[in-house]
This record gives sequence, C-alpha cells and structure tokens, in this order.
Amino acid sequence: MSLDDNLLRLFGGPKIQNFMQTQIPDDSPLESEFITKSLDSAQERVEERAYQQRKNLFDYDDVLNKQRNIVYHERRKILESESVQKSIFAYGEQIITELLIELRTEKSCNRETISLIENLFGKNLILTQVKDTDGFINNFDLYELKIYLFNEFWLTYQSKMLELSVYGTGIIENLERSIILLNTDRIWREHLQKMTLLREAVGWRGYGQRNPLYEYKQDAFYMFETREELLRHLVIYDLLRASIL
Repeated sequence: MSLDDNLLRLFGGPKIQNFMQTQIPDDSPLESEFITKSLDSAQERVEERAYQQRKNLFDYDDVLNKQRNIVYHERRKILESESVQKSIFAYGEQIITELLIELRTEKSCNRETISLIENLFGKNLILTQVKDTDGFINNFDLYELKIYLFNEFWLTYQSKMLELSVYGTGIIENLERSIILLNTDRIWREHLQKMTLLREAVGWRGYGQRNPLYEYKQDAFYMFETREELLRHLVIYDLLRASIL
C-alpha cells in the first residue's frame, strides 16, 4: 500500500485529498518574477566582477609586456649589431650628463658626485682648477667641465681598448657585447622580481582610496627608468675594469 493510500486511510475525507492535490510536485520548476529578477541580478553582478578581474589582470600584464618588448628589442639590436661601440659612447655620455645635472642642482653634494665619476672611471681626475683643497667644487663652467669629462672618458676607454687589443681581433667587440648582454639579463631578472612584489603591494593602496592599477603603472615606469640608468653604470664600470685572464 502506498503512502498516499495510508494517509487517506488514516485521516480520510476530502480535506487531505484536496491538500495533497495543492502541493507542488518535486519536478515542477519554480515560477516567480521576484525570484527570477533576483537571480538575474546576482548573475550579472558575478559576471561583472569576473570581467573586471580579468580586465585588471590584462591591464597589469600589459604593463609588463610593454617593458618586456622594449628589453627584447634592445637585446636583439645588441646581438645583431656588428659593433656596440656607439652604445658604449652613449652610455658614458649619458652618465656624465646625468651626474653633471645632479652636480648643478645639488651643489652641496658635489664632492660625492665627483667621487662617483672618479669611481666610474677608475682613476682620479685632475680638477685643480675647479676643486678646492677639501675636494669641493666652487665656481666652474659647466660646459667646460662636461667637455673635460667627455675627453677623460674617451681617453680611459681608448686606453682600455688598446690594452685588450693585444689578445687579437674581435676580442674587444665580443667583450663589449657580452658585458652589455650579461648586465641586461641580470638587471631584467631582478626587475621581474621587483615587479611581482610591486603587484602584490599596490593592492593594499586601495584601502587608502588610491587606484592600485594607476599606482602600479607609475611605480613600474619609475622602476624601468631606474633599470636603464643602472644598466649604463654597470656596463661602463665593468668595461673600464675588464681584463682577460
């Protein structure tokens, strides 16, 4: 005997029969305009949140991809060029120009600036006309100092090339290219690690009512510029101290 027959037998009468007829079958779909709108609204919010997360992920990746394309382009140019001497000269002149700008804007730190230049060249510079007994630079002509430093860099570079030329032809070109590529790869690996840490850190800035993506782009640009500056210094420093064993 089924459950329905037992209920009818126990309670009897048309009431229980009418009650059973009004129940919703288990396989009947729920039909409610309110429930339908609520579910649609919840689904839209979930999809919108997922889309925004995917878009933010793309925007973050796009910043790093642009930097990667620049680095790979520069690296390809170094590999395909017959000589990287122009790049070496450009690095040296850019470093000197940047240090002289710092020297002009922050004269209180001129001793440190000159020490940086001397450390870069690996030699003491003859600046008796512009340095006092304490090593500070007084009144000087910035253009004359710039020309002097350019000449010193050129002479130091030529001296190093002459020293290495005794090992045979092609040694200098291969050495210059290797120094640039090795420092490029090392700095790029460190840059990727810093970018990963930056991406994790900027998320917390949203609690300070700041846009994390905007903050990420700003800091990423500054870090990339710093990477290029560091590359120039390391290449010149390593090259002027290079030796073949």
